[in-house]
Amino acid sequence: MNALPDPKRSAAVVVGVGEYTRMPELPAVKENRERLKAVLTDPEIWGLPEGRFHEVPDPMHAADLIDPVIEAAQQARDTLIVYYAGHGFIDHKGELFLTLPESRNRRRHTAVPYDWLRQAILEHSGAERRVVILDCCYSGRALEGMSDPAAELPAAAGINGSYLLTSAAENVQALSPRGEDCTAFTGELTRVLREGIPDGEEFLTLDAVYGRVLHALRDKGRPEPQEQDRGQIGRLPFVRNRAEGPPPPPPRRRQGTVLGVATATLLAAVAVPVTWKLTTGDDRGYGGPCSERVSLLGFSDRLDKTEYHGEPVSGLSSLAPRGGSRLLALSDTASPRLYELSAKARGKPEPHILDSTLLRRKDGTAYSGEDFDAEAMVTEDGGRTVLVASESGPSISRFDVGSGRLVTGFPVPERFRIAPDGDGQRSESFESMALSPDGRYLYVGIESPLSGDGSRQGRAPVRILRYKGKPGGDYVPDRQFAYLTGSGLRLADLVATGEDGVLLALERGYAEGQGNAVRMHRVSLRDLPDVAGEESLAEAPQEAFARKRTLFDLAECPDSGARSPQKQSNPLLDNVEGAALGPRLTEGDDKGRRLLYLVSDDNDSAMQVTRFYALAVDPD
Repeated sequence: MNALPDPKRSAAVVVGVGEYTRMPELPAVKENRERLKAVLTDPEIWGLPEGRFHEVPDPMHAADLIDPVIEAAQQARDTLIVYYAGHGFIDHKGELFLTLPESRNRRRHTAVPYDWLRQAILEHSGAERRVVILDCCYSGRALEGMSDPAAELPAAAGINGSYLLTSAAENVQALSPRGEDCTAFTGELTRVLREGIPDGEEFLTLDAVYGRVLHALRDKGRPEPQEQDRGQIGRLPFVRNRAEGPPPPPPRRRQGTVLGVATATLLAAVAVPVTWKLTTGDDRGYGGPCSERVSLLGFSDRLDKTEYHGEPVSGLSSLAPRGGSRLLALSDTASPRLYELSAKARGKPEPHILDSTLLRRKDGTAYSGEDFDAEAMVTEDGGRTVLVASESGPSISRFDVGSGRLVTGFPVPERFRIAPDGDGQRSESFESMALSPDGRYLYVGIESPLSGDGSRQGRAPVRILRYKGKPGGDYVPDRQFAYLTGSGLRLADLVATGEDGVLLALERGYAEGQGNAVRMHRVSLRDLPDVAGEESLAEAPQEAFARKRTLFDLAECPDSGARSPQKQSNPLLDNVEGAALGPRLTEGDDKGRRLLYLVSDDNDSAMQVTRFYALAVDPD
C-alpha cells in the first residue's frame, strides 16, 4: 500500500450535471469532467486505462447516476474514485441531495439522496481505497455520514480506508465563478494534479493535494474544501508528481488546514507595563510567530474542567478588562456568571479565579437559561458595571458587577429580534460587542446573517449594529454596518483598538473531521454607508462592506506542546469565543506590541477544552 495505486486494478466514475431545466445551468461542469478525465488517464500522472474510467454526463434518473457507481465499485480492487459535480441542496432534516437535470431546489423527490451514493459504494466496493469527491453546495454535509462507524463496511471486505473530499463546508454554497472554465474547487484540484507540486516528493498524496488546493482557494477568498480520512489513506501515494524536485526544508511552523475564527471582545488599553517571557502553558516549549504581526506568547489549560466554590467552570464566551492584569470572564451557561481573573502569573498565562458573581434579574431571581443566553460583554466604569449581550431575545443589558443584578436594558431594533418576531436566527444573533474607549459608541455584531441577507459565494454578510450614548447612561441604535465573514465562518467577537472606527474582528468555524478554525482581522468601519434601510445585503456592492486585513490564523501559530481531545489541524486550536486587548509590552522581542488574551468555550464537553491564550499583536 506504499506504492502508487495500480490503475489496472482501479476504476473512476465522474458524474457531472450542468444542464438544468428548473435550476441555474452550470456550463463549467462539462469542463470539470473533461479535465478530470485528462489527468486521471494521463500516464504521466496516473494512467487509468480505457474501460476503467466511467463518465456520466447529465444523468436523467437516479439509476443513471447510481448504476455506473456500482459498476465501477465492482470493478475496482485497488482504488475506487467517485466524483460528483452539480447543484446540491439540503432538506429540513439536514440531509444532502445531489441534483439531476430535472431537479427542483429542495424538492426531495426530484433529486438523489447522497446516502444512496454512499450505500452503493459501501455495499458493492471491495477496493482497498475509496475516494469520494463532491463539488456541490453544502457538500460538507456528507462528512457526517462518512464518519458514522455503523456505516463502515465489514472488516471481512478488506477495506483499508475511505477519503472524502468536499468543495465546501456543510453550511456553505460552492462556487462556479463567471468567466472561468471550471468550478472554483475542481479548477484548483485539476490544476494541482496536472502541474504537480514544485520541490515535492515523487508521488503526491491526497493530503498534499488537499493542502495545496485549500491554500489556493483560501488566498482567493473562495469557499474552502473539507476532507475526512478514515484509515489514513490520505498519507499514501496517490498520483505522480509532475513537478517533482528535491524535498523542501522543514517548515518553521505548523501550517493549518482549516480556517477559523477567534472570538474577540472589547478591551480598552490599560497603562500598566507588562513583561512577558516566551513560555508555553505547560513549559514544554516556547511560543513563536503566527504571522509577521503576531506572536504566540503561551497558553494555559489551568481552567479546564475545574470548579470554583463547588461550581463547575465552563462555557467561557467573553473576556473584558478590569484594570491592571485582571480580567472579567463571562460564562454562557444556564446560570450565567462573571468570573474575575488574575491573568498573569510567573511570566506566563496562568489565569486564577479571584471571585465569581451570578447574574440575576432586577428582583434578584436567577435566570432560567431559556430567557437569557449571555454571549458577549464589555466593561464600564473601571469594571464596576458591564454591558452584556444575550442571544435570547436578543437583548443588551447593564449589570452591576458587585451584586450581579440587572440595572437596565437598551432597545433592540425589531428586525434583529428572533423569528417569527424579527429576522434573527435562534442561537445565532448577538454574539460580539465592543465599546469605544470614550464610551460614545457600542458595537454589537450578529453571528449569522438575518433572514433575507443571504449568502455571498459561501461567505456570510452580517450586520454590526452601532449604538450611541455615554458611559453609565442610555444607549440607542445609531447605524448599521455590513461585514462579510470568511467562507464557512461566523463573526464571533469584536474588540475595540482605541482608534476611532477600527475594531478587531474574531471569526470562527468548525468542520466535522477537521476541527476548529480561528482567525482575527483588523477591521475599519470608517466612511461606510449606513445599511439600516437595506432589505438585503446579498446584492450589496463590495464597497458597502467593512474593510479588513487578516492579523493571524491561530492554526498557523506553533502548537507549543498543546494537546486536543479531538481532531484539529493544529492541537492548539479549540472553540475560541472571547478576546481582550491589553496594554503594550515594554520588554523583549515583542516590545511595542499589544497583549491579546483569548479564551475558548468548552461547552461543558469532554471533547473541548477551556484554554487561555496570550499573544503579542500589532493591530495598527
